[in-house]
Amino acid sequence: MLDFRGTVLAAQAGDEEAFARLWREFQPGLLRYLRIKAAPVAEDLAADIWLRVLRSLPNFEGDEQGFRGWIFTTARNRLTDWYRNGERRPDLIEYSSLVVLPAGNNVEEEAAERSATDEAVALIGELPPDQAEAVMLRIVAGMDVARVAVLMDRSPGSVRVLCHRGLRRLEQRLLAQSEGIPVAAELATVAADGGGHDEGHRLHA
Repeated sequence: MLDFRGTVLAAQAGDEEAFARLWREFQPGLLRYLRIKAAPVAEDLAADIWLRVLRSLPNFEGDEQGFRGWIFTTARNRLTDWYRNGERRPDLIEYSSLVVLPAGNNVEEEAAERSATDEAVALIGELPPDQAEAVMLRIVAGMDVARVAVLMDRSPGSVRVLCHRGLRRLEQRLLAQSEGIPVAAELATVAADGGGHDEGHRLHA
């Protein structure tokens, strides 16, 4: 389990491995969000976003949810710039100084988890854009309703409605598919709950 506060303090002091731990913790969820919004350039945008995070990290103050909200706010702003400017590719980023170590030792288990989550992300990507974004931020990124509402410039009630409708669509899609898909039970459980709770439900981000 990530010691968030200690890791942030170390990263702010220039510890490259501490920054790498933050990258490993938050990069998968960030990439999945970007793949919903701008699939062809998701990895390039993620690299640019992490460069911005790295530059501004010394000024960050807050807890893990605050950091998560900061990353996804940065991502949404970067996406807005990308759409507005019609960019084909963000500036190339050099990460030769960043040490990124393997996230764990159980490769098979990680692959199975990634496969299940990627199936869910693929299904979420078929939702209407606002529903897809709300579900991604709430369920995949693990952000609470209040933060998602600020990020999407909507009311908390609107976010709950978007999540509820999106998860219902997913539930219907999953029920129509064959049994035995690992992510099906997980998403169906969340859908049955309406997606309205502020904590608890989160796919592997």
